[in-house]
Amino acid sequence: MPELPQTYYHDNFLCLINTVNDMYGDLLSRHEKQWYDSFIALSKAAQCLYIRLLTRKGPYFRYDKIHYPEIESLSTAFIELEQAKMISLAPKDIGYDAFCTLYSKPELIQFFDFLSTHKQAKKGEIVAQVINHHPDISTHSTRLIEVYHNHHLSVFFLLFFGNSHQDLSQFVLTDLGLQLFEDYPIDPNYRLFHQRLHIDQWLQLSALNEQYWRYKEAKDLAAIAELSEALPDRFDWPPLERKRQQLINHIGRDTERLGSKDPEKLEHARLLYQHSERPPSRERQIRILDKQGGTEQALALALQMQDSPTNEEEADVAGILTHRLLNKLGSKQPPRKRPKFDSEILLLAQQHASVELDVSAYYQQRGWQAYFLENTLLCGLFGLAMWDIIFSAQQGAFLNPFQRSPKDMFSHKFYLHRQPQIDERLAALESGDWQYWLEIYRAKQGISNDWVNWGTLTEAIIHQAATTIPVTALVAIFKRILFDPKNNRNGFPDLILFKDGQYCFAEVKGPGDTLQNNQIRWLKMFQQHQISAKVVYVKWV
Repeated sequence: MPELPQTYYHDNFLCLINTVNDMYGDLLSRHEKQWYDSFIALSKAAQCLYIRLLTRKGPYFRYDKIHYPEIESLSTAFIELEQAKMISLAPKDIGYDAFCTLYSKPELIQFFDFLSTHKQAKKGEIVAQVINHHPDISTHSTRLIEVYHNHHLSVFFLLFFGNSHQDLSQFVLTDLGLQLFEDYPIDPNYRLFHQRLHIDQWLQLSALNEQYWRYKEAKDLAAIAELSEALPDRFDWPPLERKRQQLINHIGRDTERLGSKDPEKLEHARLLYQHSERPPSRERQIRILDKQGGTEQALALALQMQDSPTNEEEADVAGILTHRLLNKLGSKQPPRKRPKFDSEILLLAQQHASVELDVSAYYQQRGWQAYFLENTLLCGLFGLAMWDIIFSAQQGAFLNPFQRSPKDMFSHKFYLHRQPQIDERLAALESGDWQYWLEIYRAKQGISNDWVNWGTLTEAIIHQAATTIPVTALVAIFKRILFDPKNNRNGFPDLILFKDGQYCFAEVKGPGDTLQNNQIRWLKMFQQHQISAKVVYVKWV
């Protein structure tokens, strides 16, 4: 683990705010611009102190608790920050809650006589007593600090990272070598935001999304249902509208769960889903309509979904729902044919923590090399084969140095924007002209890529897979991944087996387990392209 310079955070913070100022200076508000200029004008010591305070939970701090050995003259830095109106050394109107969080229970009891009989009380009860008595806290607030302008940081984070979940900790992970990133081009001409309105709307929607997840963690479904009242109207800008529709689906699903006891909530959820085109909004509407007795209306929507599915998952669901609803309305349908795949039944004694490891051991005893890799192998091969294309220069693909893939990686646009290069690579793979699996593996070892799991893949596995699995099979698999990267990166069989130049993918199912839809779709595709695969059903003995 490398030892970071004492003021590593200063360099990182400057990188962030300078980059944002250079790329988005025209979109910053007057107050944000003034904040940036005021910070840049500070001495390095004052800058370091402000960063330290700004990135801690605040905005209030105790002067006697501030100790940073790398800042030589704290008192001078404090005075400079106050003169620049970045902090206050005598904050006014501090609330009792905020005040009490700064002091321990014994300290509060020492401050206020009315707490002398509450020494055994919990901190929460102590705080309640303070709020109830409304004591004068001004004499105890003289050595407190209030940090100003911390709300500007969320704007700079959003503009730098292009999202609302990364922060300065990302720099630290990289500085420590815990995460490595590819050296790709970032073109300031291809920035994400072009209107100030979109920045403000994104931040508002992110705040609403964070509120949803707080309620979700607290399992407060009633509060989640009420959040729908705060949802904004439809956005014209696609990135924002996708984010809004994802939140609609989340709120709708939890509101729907309340519908088991409250029919009004069920109808409310259905109406919510109507404002989203993202799956599974149509599926949920169909299921709700059927519960409400509107089976004919449900069928009409199912047929519409069947005619124009958003993706393969929707197409599968539409077929299942249409078949069931037709039967329910009296139009008897022939039984849906269950797909038939090569299969094997094993009677095993349970030895390991997972059924997949028991099946691996079974095949290893019979001379096979068995690897439990699930989605890791084929996704990894895809990531290695397409590495340079994934990280190639494209408009708006890379916004900051900390991306594991381009912004459009998990949409159909990834292929459309790079079609000539991808088609050329697939042709080279099929003809045998591209065989650089291990060269890429060695050169890029440890660099973050959404497709490559360095903790699982080894040179031996890569070499064995690339030399045993026919390139025609790999190309067919890669083409299906490219068709829908978001959904088709999952559902691969659990095991890959090798023996005497042969290979076989094996999906393992323990007692009571059944094939998932995404697994069925891959197995069907394997059948179509004569890719060796089977389902292994296990019974315990």
